Amino acid sequence: MKLEGKAFIVTGGAGGIGGEVAKQIIAKGGIVVSFDRYPKEKGEEITKPYHPERSLYVQVDIADLASVERGAQETLSIIPKGSLFGAVHCAAIAPGTTWTNKLVDAVKRYEDVLRVNAYGTFVVNAVIADAMNSQYPDEGPFGPRVKEERGVIINTASAVAWPVPARCLTYGASKTAVLGISQGMADFLGPYGIRVNSISPAVVASGLMTPNRIPYFQKELAAGCIFPHRVTTLEEIGQAILFMMENSMVNDFELRVDGGWRGSSNWGAPEDPRQNALSLE
Repeated sequence: MKLEGKAFIVTGGAGGIGGEVAKQIIAKGGIVVSFDRYPKEKGEEITKPYHPERSLYVQVDIADLASVERGAQETLSIIPKGSLFGAVHCAAIAPGTTWTNKLVDAVKRYEDVLRVNAYGTFVVNAVIADAMNSQYPDEGPFGPRVKEERGVIINTASAVAWPVPARCLTYGASKTAVLGISQGMADFLGPYGIRVNSISPAVVASGLMTPNRIPYFQKELAAGCIFPHRVTTLEEIGQAILFMMENSMVNDFELRVDGGWRGSSNWGAPEDPRQNALSLE
């Protein structure tokens, strides 16, 4: 699928992975509407430098159905008619806390993480898919399967979606849900010519990866990655996402960009992995 002249919504488009993906789509001739929580003026200040005409911004809270619906309708009003061909869903949260042996302490955090990462993914997929389909005649729930490709949705999961390490007790499980949502959406949207895939990065040099976290994860990657043993760059994640967007045969697929890293707790290390962890997410 050629991206030139087509419009895509990028959630978290004012952030690290989302911003990089937006720039790469625009470099291919595409139009990007970034969804993020920043007020309009701040969001445009961040995203307008991507491109003066083909980078647009809409303030959206992905965990709020009404907000996403308003964002989708605004998108349809500001892009060329019939040009919405998909989305790249990058927005997520990964709150951390000190390690505890009380699992109940994680329940509220899990509720918050699920609200954004899992529920938000379902909302974004459902609303944007409906917006894409609204550009064509409605043939009802049992209309014929279309022949032409009408677009693609890419969801961001994580290398810690499976196996889920103890360190990522709530975040990892929320990303497991993202994989399930992607799989179900791919099957549901297939008759409408819309593909759905997932990207599962390991450790990425993004806004979530603050400088104080890098040394810990570099040590983890050196011990647990097959090759290479390093943090993934934003450019590498963007390239992987564009591959899934452009290759029309890639559907219902999880692409792991992780150097072969498997992040389960390393009980063979000199330190107790619970004491060595930066936080419990």
